[in-house]
Amino acid sequence: MMAAIFITYAALIWLVFDKLRLFKLTLPIALVLAAVGPLFALYILVSMNNFHPSSADARVFQRIVQVTPRISMPGRVLEVTAQPNTPLKKGDILFRVDPAPFTFEVERLKALLAATQQSVPQLKASLDQATAAVERATAQRNLAQAEYERQRELFEKDVISEATLERFLRNKETAEQAVAGARAAETRARQAFQSNIGDENTAVAQVRQQLAQAEYNLAETVVRAPCDGYVTNLVLEPGTIVSGAASVMPFVCNRDERNIGVVVASFMQAPYLQISQGDYAEVVFPMYPGRVFPGRVITTIDVASGGQLSPTGLVPDADKTGPARFAVRIRLDDDALRLPAGAQGSAAVYTGNVQVAGIIRMALMRITSWTNYLFFTS
Repeated sequence: MMAAIFITYAALIWLVFDKLRLFKLTLPIALVLAAVGPLFALYILVSMNNFHPSSADARVFQRIVQVTPRISMPGRVLEVTAQPNTPLKKGDILFRVDPAPFTFEVERLKALLAATQQSVPQLKASLDQATAAVERATAQRNLAQAEYERQRELFEKDVISEATLERFLRNKETAEQAVAGARAAETRARQAFQSNIGDENTAVAQVRQQLAQAEYNLAETVVRAPCDGYVTNLVLEPGTIVSGAASVMPFVCNRDERNIGVVVASFMQAPYLQISQGDYAEVVFPMYPGRVFPGRVITTIDVASGGQLSPTGLVPDADKTGPARFAVRIRLDDDALRLPAGAQGSAAVYTGNVQVAGIIRMALMRITSWTNYLFFTS
């Protein structure tokens, strides 16, 4: 870049003082030209890098979904219906997993749910029996209490012996223990019957939730397209064992209106601060030699990977973090331009300051585009 500026400056001097002879080259003028030239070149270079920055890392991205079957246990692929690189609509079937083991689980839980629902009336009957047992034990306790009081009066009148009184006392204590046991059994029966989630018994609710999970697993044995797009690198074959732990195919989603014609370029920290939403930008691609594509900055992203900390047991090592680069999203004016995902090029953003430096940046961008004819294989 500096060489191009100096060559242009030298060509102008040659044209003015030698070719056209508009002025006579004297020693003072030569000294002034020798001093002004490097200063002017430095000024243009600094202004161009700060107010009209460029990036050799402009890329085209596309949303790719890693398709993973959402099943709770491994399953065998029964059929692969998707064809590689063939357009699909959202919801189209990609492949099927053998549903047999998942169907068995659904049927087992349906039977368990029916049995659990039938146990609710049995819990009510158990509670009624426990309540009746408390009433019986209470009546027997009251009877034993009354008999003991009567026998104590007879003992005080020396009608019966102390041993006889102690026998009735033991009967009363036994009756009281029977009441305590019956009440404990009633409490357990009541808790079992009244243990609800909302208006449903907890045991029934638990089995119903397990059944819903099993039905979800059964439904997920049919894997469908997550969006409009196509499958690429399709190597999945019938008979393969798959699980929810690993992706089995990449699904390339079509670009929506927000991402059509969008290029992401990364810039160094100082020039990035000069870039604002709406600034004019230009992008060149090796796949389109000789062409410069204008656009506008639509988003500046004020975060880089170096600004993120992951929860680990290690203290961050600042020595391992290199200079940060910040991403800028540029929307090209040509929405119909074919931009394969992963395409790389160069981008420049013009902020409006020091226009002469912007003109030189535009010239350099066009030179870069023209040189792509020499490196068309890149």
